[in-house]
Amino acid sequence: MLLNKQRDKPLKWRAVFAESALIGASILLAFALQDWDEERDIEERTLIALCNVKSELSFNQILLKNDYIPRQQGMLASVKGTISLLQAQPDGRPPKTDLESMLIQESLRYSAWTLAGESGYLLHANFELATEIGALIDFQQDSYLSVVNRINEAVFDRGTQYREAPLDWYVSLSSLINEWVTQTDFLERKYVALFERSDFIELGCRE
Repeated sequence: MLLNKQRDKPLKWRAVFAESALIGASILLAFALQDWDEERDIEERTLIALCNVKSELSFNQILLKNDYIPRQQGMLASVKGTISLLQAQPDGRPPKTDLESMLIQESLRYSAWTLAGESGYLLHANFELATEIGALIDFQQDSYLSVVNRINEAVFDRGTQYREAPLDWYVSLSSLINEWVTQTDFLERKYVALFERSDFIELGCRE
């Protein structure tokens, strides 16, 4: 008899719907919070990656100004002086020049950029800013590093031309150094332009 009464008791559909809606909303909210947390985590990690790149580029900019440019100016002055002496005394022996000490001791860095690319966080970065940084790094790695390596090889491997025609060797080295100076000027202007970009300045990096 009691069982029959329970069966005859009407089902409260409104309460069922309300409870189902509450459960569904809770699930959706949980997913939304999870997505928001993941997005915030990605944003934070992307910012960290870009700030590491910015710190590395700051180091490079200072290195160019305070080290590279003085070295190449000293090397160019030494080479030009030697050329003048050899032109005045065609049969004379070239004076000793300590060009090796004027070569680059500290390389420009790009490891933070490489790590940022490998991590995948650059996919979430400002596209225009990332493209600009990438173009600078590509020039630095390809064209700029190439001329520096050629100068190093010329100075450390003074072959037949240096022994048989030292004037020609120094003239050739002078051309290489002038190319280096031109590329340094271009690279330095690229750094200045990058550091003047508002989206680069506004990166929320801790000093």
